[in-house]
Amino acid sequence: MYYVLALFLFVLFAKGETLEEILSKIDENPYIKSNLSMVESYEGEVIKAKSLPNPEGYLEVGRLVGNNSSATITQFSISQPLKLYGQRVYQTQAALKEKSYQKLQFEALRRQYLATVYSAFYDTLYYKELLNVIERETNLSKEILDFVEKTYKLGESAKLDLFRAQKDYELSLARLKQYQNTYRESLKNLSALVGYQVNDVEGNFFQVRDLKDLDVENLPDIKSLEEKVKSLESMEKYYRALAKPQVSLGLITKESSTNKYEAGFMVTFSIPVFYRNLGEIVSVKHQKSSFEYLKDYKINSLKITLSSIKENYNSTLKIISDLDKTLTISSEELKLAEKSYKLKVISLFEFSNVKTQFFEALKYKLELYKNLHQIYTKYIEIGGQI
Repeated sequence: MYYVLALFLFVLFAKGETLEEILSKIDENPYIKSNLSMVESYEGEVIKAKSLPNPEGYLEVGRLVGNNSSATITQFSISQPLKLYGQRVYQTQAALKEKSYQKLQFEALRRQYLATVYSAFYDTLYYKELLNVIERETNLSKEILDFVEKTYKLGESAKLDLFRAQKDYELSLARLKQYQNTYRESLKNLSALVGYQVNDVEGNFFQVRDLKDLDVENLPDIKSLEEKVKSLESMEKYYRALAKPQVSLGLITKESSTNKYEAGFMVTFSIPVFYRNLGEIVSVKHQKSSFEYLKDYKINSLKITLSSIKENYNSTLKIISDLDKTLTISSEELKLAEKSYKLKVISLFEFSNVKTQFFEALKYKLELYKNLHQIYTKYIEIGGQI
């Protein structure tokens, strides 16, 4: 009875948190904020792509030999490299698409984290519901034990029945203690996942959610791959532009043979060399093909997975519906069996069999709902809403 009392006090004074309350704090989780900051860091790549290269300077100093020798500037130039052939546009597009890719990847990561939290929450709620069932079983075992002890003292029950009732109650207490520890451990696991202490959980474990159709091709996982392909396409154009002559405009000043300075404008350019940036172009082309193939694979895979999820979900619901009908009959059977035993119509052994079958059916129902939530977790991972 001490274990039952301890469980009652724990549940009474612990503040239970709902799934909605836990999920409302997700965006403050350091893990989520860390990944979001990594996405925001790509804004620096966009700024860098939009900027122009720094001017380049050249300074030449000479010294004339003689009694009155002094250092003089013999030549000075400054030039500004230009981004021609759409280099700046392509580089900026590539950076923007890469940032979009990272943002969509973050959305997919956040959704997977939500699915993990959902799964951990309902695992914890499962153990809480299981405790309730075992507590009911323990209370019934204690009620029967009290009845057998009274009838044994009156000489109306055999000592074997007393031993059987005592053993049944002790086993129920042991299971209750075991699952109390399991429930506390699941709370610790949930707390470690969300990043703060969760003392208790509350919610409708038997809630059934609808599996709505998903537009697979518009899921963040797929859209991110499309953005990655576009980013690589822009990078390929950028590298092709770099293979062309690179031009700089500038101003030059130098000392003439008459010790006077001359100034003028200058244009410098590089001469294209065979194979220039060919390695980068080939690498980017194959990366683009890789992400295109990956996109096609994921679309087909997600469609098959989604179909399997719906089939398993509906199948489990059908099993639960059939089990509920059986439990309605079993509940009445248990009441009748208890009454019949106390009237000495059936033996304690027969009553124990009816009791065991009823509570095993209740535990099986909990397992089915747990499986239902595990299936829904996969649905959330793909892109379904909680």
